[in-house]
Amino acid sequence: MSSDSINAISITNELNEARAVLAALERQEQELLDQLRRVHFAKQAQRTKMEELARQFPRPPISRLPNELLLRIFKLLLGAATLEDGTRTSDLQLSWKQGLAGVSRHWRDVILNSPCLWTTIIITPVCKVASMKVHLQRSSQFTLDIEVCSWDHPGREDALKDLFVVLVPHAHRWRSFAIRDNVRETYIYAVLDELQQLSFPSLTRVSLSNVPISPPEELAPKPVFFRQGACHRLKYLNLVGDFTDAASFQIPLSVTTVSLDFRFDLIEDEQHWIPDLFRSFSCLQLTSLTVAGYISNYHLPPNSIQLPLLEKFVCNLSHAKAVVQAIVTPSLSHMECHHSGSWGESPKNVFTGLGSKFTGVHCLALSELYLMLPNRDSTETQDICLAFPNIRHLILGNGDAELMLHPDVATHWQYLESLTIHSDAEDTSGLLDRLLPWLKRRRDLSQPVIKVRFKGSMNGRAISSLYEALHGVCTLEWSGVVYHPEVVICGTADDQPWLELLEVSSPFPSFTCHPRSVMSVRSTQAEYISDGVGN
Repeated sequence: MSSDSINAISITNELNEARAVLAALERQEQELLDQLRRVHFAKQAQRTKMEELARQFPRPPISRLPNELLLRIFKLLLGAATLEDGTRTSDLQLSWKQGLAGVSRHWRDVILNSPCLWTTIIITPVCKVASMKVHLQRSSQFTLDIEVCSWDHPGREDALKDLFVVLVPHAHRWRSFAIRDNVRETYIYAVLDELQQLSFPSLTRVSLSNVPISPPEELAPKPVFFRQGACHRLKYLNLVGDFTDAASFQIPLSVTTVSLDFRFDLIEDEQHWIPDLFRSFSCLQLTSLTVAGYISNYHLPPNSIQLPLLEKFVCNLSHAKAVVQAIVTPSLSHMECHHSGSWGESPKNVFTGLGSKFTGVHCLALSELYLMLPNRDSTETQDICLAFPNIRHLILGNGDAELMLHPDVATHWQYLESLTIHSDAEDTSGLLDRLLPWLKRRRDLSQPVIKVRFKGSMNGRAISSLYEALHGVCTLEWSGVVYHPEVVICGTADDQPWLELLEVSSPFPSFTCHPRSVMSVRSTQAEYISDGVGN
């Protein structure tokens, strides 16, 4: 056999062996692939099982909250973000948001992807431009609420202007703007100067404290918000300050709510513009008007201010008679009259001879008027009752309750549905001496049983005495009543109030708890959380 034949046989044998090895490797490969597929399928099945079990596992309540409710909680929490001195700042709110975002991925996504959490910008001396830019970016194109406060130290005008340089390009997004009463006059002028050439197409609310209506020309022109056309959507205007001249400004015609607080009394020479100011209200479509402060020696002819759309009128004005008798308000349904140390005349004098002017008023709130009516007999309050004959909801302070609720005037207010009394008195005997005979007199006259609601801070003796005396002649309700330290008022009952005791022996054996009671406890203080009960 030749060498070539031997060589061919050797190669053939090696080739056969290689083929055998390859076939074995291919079989092993196939087995491994089959095993890999089985592992893959098993892995998928296990993952599916785990996901199903995870879905069945009960999540913590905070993780089950809908995003809408979680947002409301965040807003409440951020609203309470203040420094030790009570100051609110955008920087502090940003820090709180960062802390909340670190709790979980879900919270982080909610905070970062909710522009409504980034729309409030508070401009203070500690506010940083970087923080403001973050708010502007995160708020997307949502409207903004701008607040200037705590600028009470001199020499920071440049820092304030730097902040407004960032804000001014977004003036078209401003929804509200406020200057608080802790801002120095020089900063106010600096702010107004930055805004003079702007327009605010989205602005609906403006609140200005200590802002001169017509400042000296060498300092600054009048606020841009009084320039017609600059804020054509403005609805709410609140002005607080020591006004010296308002004849040169015009409230935009779009405004429906005005609140004016004349902080200090004006000398007679400075009051010539007041009648013109009040008469200018007739040109507006006001639905709510609040006037407060110290003005006197002005004259308004009766029925000279036509306010056909006005629904709410709040008067805390010294010498209020001229305004009360001047306004004509056929749509008025809510009126508040507060003394607060500013009234210079008797309420009886203010409300005498009004005829049918306020027959449409259904809700009347009186506060501390008793200070001007020391005699406290029925003749003192008769004219007030006659001025508001169709009241359905009456709100009184404790002293006013003792004044107004005389049995001789119980024949009035036959449509009355509820009486709210604000009281912090520990001794309720004076209140009960008036309230109980008044209620019994109404019952004897077959008038409907009314709801009597108490607000304020009361001790156990006061609560007990009120319940024992009143539970048979009215429907009792406690709203926002705080008891220190162990009892919290929790709601309404036809026969008895609901109380929840904080693991102490009850001083009120006739009271029972209600299963729907709600309360919050702060250290040793228990507070009732309002459940939507009205005023």
